[in-house]
This record gives sequence, structure tokens and C-alpha cells, in this order.
Amino acid sequence: MSEKIVKKGVAGHADREEFLRSAIPVATALFLLMASVAYIVYRIVDNRNYNERWKDYDECGLS
Repeated sequence: MSEKIVKKGVAGHADREEFLRSAIPVATALFLLMASVAYIVYRIVDNRNYNERWKDYDECGLS
């Protein structure tokens, strides 16, 4: 009877390992996607602020 318990434990461990093998690449891809989107948004906001700051100087020819 203890053999059945051990086999269930090993099977459960194998299922967990299989889940982690498939979940880690998906989680990594999602993290990289979110980091890329965050960087793009940061650059857009930074460029908008830069252009807003120097907008008045474009009109007077100092740019």
C-alpha cells in the first residue's frame, strides 16, 4: 500500500515539474513584453516632456 502512495507522490511531483517547465517560459515572455511596453511608454512621455520644455525656444530661433 505504501508503494501506491509513493507513486502518487512521484506523479504529483512530475506534474508540478511539467507545469513549471511550461509556465516559466510563458512568465518570462510576459515579463519581457510588459517591460518593453513600459519602456516605450516611458520614452514617449519623456520625449513629450522634452518637446514641451523646448517648444518656446523653437519659435525664437534658439534651437
